[in-house]
Amino acid sequence: MSEHNLLEEHVNSDNALIKSMYSDLNSRIQEFENGNSRIERIKLKDATGSIIIVGAIILFLASVIL
Repeated sequence: MSEHNLLEEHVNSDNALIKSMYSDLNSRIQEFENGNSRIERIKLKDATGSIIIVGAIILFLASVIL
């Protein structure tokens, strides 16, 4: 069974959750194949909060261990 047939089978499923998930997956695949998707690299501004939290955890663990 090819992937396309499996995808079509799940898009036409009676289970609402499966149908929703595979319909969304199908639309994302179509956007990617058509070149309409745009992938951006993460910027430092977007990662600053996570970096601060990781730094705080490292400092806390270092103070507990040492």
